[in-house]
Amino acid sequence: MKLINTIEINPYDYANTEYQCPNGSSKDLPYEWNKFWRRCISDRNIENLKAIKEGSYLVDITSIGDKELEVIIKNQLKEVDLADYKEQVSSICGGIVIKVDEEILLEPTCCGDIGNIQEWENIFEEKSDNWKQLWIGHPWIYYRMKGGIVELSDYYETNIVDLKEVNVMLTIQEKDLFSKLKLIKKQQIEFEQRVRIILDKLAIKNSKEIAKLIMGNT
Repeated sequence: MKLINTIEINPYDYANTEYQCPNGSSKDLPYEWNKFWRRCISDRNIENLKAIKEGSYLVDITSIGDKELEVIIKNQLKEVDLADYKEQVSSICGGIVIKVDEEILLEPTCCGDIGNIQEWENIFEEKSDNWKQLWIGHPWIYYRMKGGIVELSDYYETNIVDLKEVNVMLTIQEKDLFSKLKLIKKQQIEFEQRVRIILDKLAIKNSKEIAKLIMGNT
């Protein structure tokens, strides 16, 4: 099992031209959507980025070069009034991906962001043996601990009290998940430092605080 730290690179945020998107879902047409994604982001010269799978907009943060990261940071702040950065700077979309035997079993959903690592860390704070929501965006998932095992549910848009049955999507050894989350946390700290360096390069004031906001480190 592998955990991957990702951010979302939405093609519509980077394209300078309104390209025709594929006529079908990314699940049915992954190659065509990946081609569309790469065409869009090439308008901003970040076509060297590689999605975690064809049809996805998620990119492993450890694979992002400084040139690409600068473009991403500029895009994140393009409509922000930095005089009011505390209210206007938002966390960058993305989150944790779980990959098992080269298959992606779990990935962040709509409105998930890179700061959701705090939700994962709460698993070990609460150690609940009852199903509890794990916010990764929506639809969301639930988790519980059971005899040293962390169980993760399928995706749901329903509150736990309204579910008659919860299907288990994935089981992970508690110790294994804990150790891998430590590595993910280290990657995020290093990525935040890189974001701050780029903010300093761009002569943006309050770079430390803005970097934390971008990373959802609040």
